[in-house]
Amino acid sequence: MKTLLIIDNDDQTEAIDKINSIAQRFNLGINCIQFNVGLPDGNDVVNEQGRIDLNLVMEKFEREYSSRRFHMIAFDFKLNEPEEEKNFVDGVSLIKRFNSLHRLKNSKKILYSSELNEIVETYLNDYRDTSDFESAWGKFKTLINLEIVDFCKREDYEEKVVEHIKKVHDQGDDFLIEELKGNGDLKLNAAVDVYEGLTLNQIAKKIEEDDNLSESFKKKILALTIAHLSHLDNE
Repeated sequence: MKTLLIIDNDDQTEAIDKINSIAQRFNLGINCIQFNVGLPDGNDVVNEQGRIDLNLVMEKFEREYSSRRFHMIAFDFKLNEPEEEKNFVDGVSLIKRFNSLHRLKNSKKILYSSELNEIVETYLNDYRDTSDFESAWGKFKTLINLEIVDFCKREDYEEKVVEHIKKVHDQGDDFLIEELKGNGDLKLNAAVDVYEGLTLNQIAKKIEEDDNLSESFKKKILALTIAHLSHLDNE
């Protein structure tokens, strides 16, 4: 089962139904989750001036999905923000903030917009109108540096999501983290001296955050497992 987070300011129930319908053609299961940002459906992250507050967005996300990983995150490029104002928030702004969270950095990202043609034309017109190549190229370069898998039209994004998420492999630590959380209140015995005294739930959080001891912990678990299996085989 793949997990997909959709970030939009409008309800995406219809799009989710379409994604699931397309995924069924490939016997693919996708758990689609909406995360609403901006007016009208995500007004809990909008400040008194009617603008999206990035800090409120991240607080809401951590509150609702503090330890969740996603195979893919789809971002609406435009979130009903007034573009003429300085520092308006769009999908690019959100990707930058989400990439700052280690557990989401490797999640595949896709941008979509109902105004894709207009966005590209605006970028090109910036150069035509000003002949300032560096400024105009900077916008395209920002998109490239985000390392998104696609920037597509809104009417195509359900197909594109399934096309790209099919290629995403499970993240290496997912199974280990799930197993640790499944027994979250337990603690390991003294043979595993890394993270000694922590519950399995606390250890799972350390791995998600890429704590500097997490690699040592995984190596210790692997070594003990091999030793245990070898012992069984020799009995």
